[in-house]
Amino acid sequence: MTQLKFRGRYGVGLVALLAGLGALGCGDNGDPTGSGGVGSVSFTTWGEEYIEDEIPPDPEGQSGFIDGWTVRYEHFLVNFADITVADESGATAANMSGSKLFDNHVPDVKSIIGFDDLPAKAYTKVSYQIAPPTEAGEVAPGVDDDLRQLMIDEGYSVYVEATATRDDEELHYAWGFPITTRYVRCHSEQGGRDERGFVIRNNATLEIQLTTHGDHLYYDRLQSSPDPTVPTSLRFDAMAGADADRDGELTLDELDGVSMATLIGTYERSGLDARTLREFVTELARTVGHFRGEGECDVEKL
Repeated sequence: MTQLKFRGRYGVGLVALLAGLGALGCGDNGDPTGSGGVGSVSFTTWGEEYIEDEIPPDPEGQSGFIDGWTVRYEHFLVNFADITVADESGATAANMSGSKLFDNHVPDVKSIIGFDDLPAKAYTKVSYQIAPPTEAGEVAPGVDDDLRQLMIDEGYSVYVEATATRDDEELHYAWGFPITTRYVRCHSEQGGRDERGFVIRNNATLEIQLTTHGDHLYYDRLQSSPDPTVPTSLRFDAMAGADADRDGELTLDELDGVSMATLIGTYERSGLDARTLREFVTELARTVGHFRGEGECDVEKL
């Protein structure tokens, strides 16, 4: 089992493949309200504007493709499983059995599952999986039946269809990733401090969003640079060049024909054994899951 750690999308690097998260402050690990009682938590998901609308070009590389491309998704399917809520001692307060499949190109925030009557306190050990769906798994509204069956048959946990354009160039692609990823030790910035997991308060319902970041598939680094002046950018040129038969349909097999050794200076593997552009993108596909917007988790490859 490999552990990965990644950062949010803006500014310095976006994916840090490191092995420990370290100690993150979370305040009192007991009853944070001082009053006891119970509350509820609702887990939701959202694809944000990059998946719902488009990833635009941006020559400055701050909020879009540095090489002038635009990407518009038609589908962004992701299957959530094994959502677990535990306290600092590791005692599990709630767990999602089964899974639920979403297409986050469908607009707006969507409900995954809710847990009621949880003791009001801090839950510092929160985790979830993005894993292949099964016949018995739940399906959210808006998921195409044929694509659901494709994911089940092929063991895809993440499946995307999109079109990339630049001037008069256009490329379509449909990529499925047969991977299982566990997101653990999730944390986010709350009230100006880093908070592990979340806090349930008495008689309150908290929403926890498992956000999906569609721009991660196009990062040019697998680890953020220790030099904060070295950015992580979104790029598509190398992918576009992989369309060997020039038919306008870009496949993962074509990405597999591009050696990362030919992209030195443009792409940074950061010590990870990604030999081809397909392997590089597959590693990035493990990082699409986030926590409460820009919050992060350690990533374990299963």
